[in-house]
Amino acid sequence: MGYYLRAFICKQADSNVFTDNFDKAKNVEIGQGLSLIPMTEYLYDQMNDLIVSNLVDDFEYLTDNIEANVLQKIGDRKIAYVEAEYFGGEGGQIAVIWENNKREKVLDYGQNKINEVLKDFGVIAENGVDEFSTLGFGLHRHTREWLEDAD
Repeated sequence: MGYYLRAFICKQADSNVFTDNFDKAKNVEIGQGLSLIPMTEYLYDQMNDLIVSNLVDDFEYLTDNIEANVLQKIGDRKIAYVEAEYFGGEGGQIAVIWENNKREKVLDYGQNKINEVLKDFGVIAENGVDEFSTLGFGLHRHTREWLEDAD
């Protein structure tokens, strides 16, 4: 069984950066004051303005155009984007954090990158589990499944 996630992570109060600017954006509150905005095919097309754009670093779905769109709208807010893909126990994660209208941090492909992002946002792990499990990232196996929990 696989695990596929492509999503923005932000404070709940900042989710309007997406929902006010992109009608394909859906907000999912994930706990501890954070929201997840699933990067669906529709949101990808809308944020990419339906044009071909170069990929950012080693991301599969983050393009220069999408990053420019995010940076144009976030102001001094902190926003992250994560991708995770696993199949048969093999795979990894990659992430970027933007803040103050710039790329603050790129977390290169590897393990536990979503945990690093969540820690950066101040998530406190429950006893005996990591931040990923605390916020229920294992509840859904595919990005589109998060839409069932959307506002």
